[in-house]
Amino acid sequence: MRDKAIYLAKAVVRQLRWGPADFLAARRRDPSLPPLPPRRLAFVGGGDFEQTGQQFLGYFRELGGLQPNHRVLDVGSGIGRMALPLTGYLEGGSYAGFDVGREMVRWCQRTISPRWPNFEFTWAPVYNGKYNPFGDVSGDEFRFPYEDASFDFAFATSLFTHLLPGEVSHYLEETARVLKPGGGCLLTFFLLSAEAEAELAAGRAMLDFRHRIAGGLTTDPAQPEEAVAYPDADVRRQLLAAGLTVSEPIHHGLWANTPGGLTLQDVVIASRA
Repeated sequence: MRDKAIYLAKAVVRQLRWGPADFLAARRRDPSLPPLPPRRLAFVGGGDFEQTGQQFLGYFRELGGLQPNHRVLDVGSGIGRMALPLTGYLEGGSYAGFDVGREMVRWCQRTISPRWPNFEFTWAPVYNGKYNPFGDVSGDEFRFPYEDASFDFAFATSLFTHLLPGEVSHYLEETARVLKPGGGCLLTFFLLSAEAEAELAAGRAMLDFRHRIAGGLTTDPAQPEEAVAYPDADVRRQLLAAGLTVSEPIHHGLWANTPGGLTLQDVVIASRA
């Protein structure tokens, strides 16, 4: 009940804060440009929405080997931050995304799919204390709504950073299941490497992972899904157990002050055998 009350209160605050601006922005947006989501639904952190999407499209291509004719899965598609740049890249390919945020999925279905019919979005009724406290399916039991070996490439950005331990291993297994043999994926985490642990201990990390939970650390013990970090070695074991082979090196993120980090979170490239 507490999670639901917090979620609803935050939704009201976002509507009051951003509702009028969202209305005006939608009316003024050039219809020839890709759509932008309303701020009240954009749970995407402090980065620039369009710039971040384009940045990750580059990583999908350069690090993950994404090709224009690939069938792509977005695990935790959110408000379409990664989908929108892909609309200008996937030629002959297709995109499927799912998310636990019902309103975000509805916006993508109404706004993106009619304009790009090869992009489909599905709502997943999975419980998450931060993003869907009304869900009635456990994350460690949810079966992705796709056939085995049906995707060439999959990605999950800012998804595993909000999952609890059993959910992480299960989602990795499901990602491997729906990938074709040889298919690749790009996944982001907060990984507790020796270097990251040292930055945390010195108080220099950008996030304060001081609270211990089963299998990892969180910034908020009252709502662990706010941000979760896991030991690097444990995540590697889970990837291997799922049938995913890591393409070295792991690109450690700026959150732990990694010199030359690509983005805030740690980026893992892997493939299915």
